[in-house]
Amino acid sequence: MAKEKKETKDKEKAPARKKKKSVGLKARLWMAFVIVAAVIFLPTSMLLLVGMLPSIVAFVVSVRVSGAKVSTVTAMNLAGCIPFVFKLWSSGNDFSASMDIITNTRYVSIMYMAAAFGYMINWVVTGIVSSFLYQRGIKRMEAIKKRQKELKNQWGDVVDRRSL
Repeated sequence: MAKEKKETKDKEKAPARKKKKSVGLKARLWMAFVIVAAVIFLPTSMLLLVGMLPSIVAFVVSVRVSGAKVSTVTAMNLAGCIPFVFKLWSSGNDFSASMDIITNTRYVSIMYMAAAFGYMINWVVTGIVSSFLYQRGIKRMEAIKKRQKELKNQWGDVVDRRSL
């Protein structure tokens, strides 16, 4: 009996283990579809893999996957890759055309500069929004202080918490 009590105490003291989230059927089907499409369209997949590296890095490094930075960088990076995907498709969509585009430093730098532009857009917009919210907070604080002063004039020092 004492042994049973000790085991229950040990179980209570042991930290609860976090359950791993399993990937659902829908996600597995999408992953299978993407893999099959990547194999079927291998030249395009290779081009996009090399061209979208900044987006992959932003996704891996980002704390919040659904954040604005990942979305902005990915959208701009994809916009930089699309002209070269069209160029690949118009030249036959074969392995050698894909390698010609990937090994051309000018083309790859254009793709990466588009991603850098996405980082820059995110940086500028974040600064503007934070500045706007800061100024709005200051105005709200001034309005609250003005209202407190009016209430103090109307009701006296009873309203001021610091005088208690």
